[in-house]
Amino acid sequence: MPMFVQTGSAAATEEPARLLSSPISQIYHDIENHDINDTDEIHASSFSYSNLRQSHSRVNTVIYPPKDQIPDVNSPQVKAWVAEIDWSKVPNIPVAPGLQEIPHFPQCPPDDQLDLSTCWWSCAGCVAESDVVTCPNKNTWGLTYDDGPSLASRDMMYYLKEKNLTATFFIVGSRVLEYPDILKEEVAQGHHIAMHTWSHSGLTTLTNHQIVAEIKWSEKIIRDVTGLTMKYVRPPYGDIDNRVREILRQMGYTIVIWSAGWDTNDWRMLQNQIQEWEIVKSFESHLGTRDNITSSVGKPGGPVTLEHDLTNATVSLSKRLIPMAMEKGLTPMNLAHCLSDITPYQHGSKLGSNGALEKVTDGEGKGSFRGMPGMEEQDFKSTLTNSATTMTTATVFWWGILGLALLTSTTLGL
Repeated sequence: MPMFVQTGSAAATEEPARLLSSPISQIYHDIENHDINDTDEIHASSFSYSNLRQSHSRVNTVIYPPKDQIPDVNSPQVKAWVAEIDWSKVPNIPVAPGLQEIPHFPQCPPDDQLDLSTCWWSCAGCVAESDVVTCPNKNTWGLTYDDGPSLASRDMMYYLKEKNLTATFFIVGSRVLEYPDILKEEVAQGHHIAMHTWSHSGLTTLTNHQIVAEIKWSEKIIRDVTGLTMKYVRPPYGDIDNRVREILRQMGYTIVIWSAGWDTNDWRMLQNQIQEWEIVKSFESHLGTRDNITSSVGKPGGPVTLEHDLTNATVSLSKRLIPMAMEKGLTPMNLAHCLSDITPYQHGSKLGSNGALEKVTDGEGKGSFRGMPGMEEQDFKSTLTNSATTMTTATVFWWGILGLALLTSTTLGL
């Protein structure tokens, strides 16, 4: 598999980064009381749909794995999915070690013990030719958000709607258990949704069967809620090697990372390790170097950024970065649009000229409004419910785990 090293990427450069020393209980407290506030008032005054109709999704949690946990590989369903893979084509690369405290956050070996032939992005900065890291055309911007859906996603969607923009949302399956209606709203507003696994574990630290379970369970819940089967996947932390690539390829996925240097570092605001103004200043500096971005075919390209729609703070930051980039001539768009991919899902979904999802066809060629089989447009325009103003326990727990991973990565020099 052709590969190259993406200069500027290094081990553990996405979240979780090196959070300052802080107990997990304090991390929980900060998320609950700092980032999420007055959500109901913001969104209730932001949307003005006509013919609103109350629509609450109910997900039968019993049929899915527990939130934020690697799914059991011994279930009949997972065994059936595993049987669909041609394992003779999967490289025999060992499962990567994880940090002692956080087993599924990858730990890099010393440089002299690193096998470069595995094309391990996390530790070698290696990008395969098939990995998406840039937009192919100059002055286009692949606008992407990870880790939702969340309560903050609605504010992000409202802003994008105001600007007549669409983005790609990389969805964590466990979050869909909590916020299925928000995922529906993303689809209804024409955004592109993509895969970000079930539990947000580093994929190189998982066994072959665990990788299948992570992807297919997330795929199932997203399809159950939206009718869509994802085509693009971003591995958590960008953690991928050739073993993981082949498994994902056989499941129909195109791998997406992000452009070197275009991780906005918004996740570092979680523990005040970095201030919003510092990120804005850094982003402005990168805008001045965008002409140096080269696409996979060697021509001038556009950036694919890494942002998050998990908290109000990261959404607020994004609302500052977008107009800055547009003033400099960058055009934000969802990833499928920037790649000129008019079928951004695995079963016939199409994008309109502005990059918004227009029509979806199922395997029999039947169409439905914006990807939601059997539903009319008004079903998507649900009223905004009185949501809790704090993150759910599961989301808080997940961010706490990230903080602990970062404390360890600092000690180990990752």
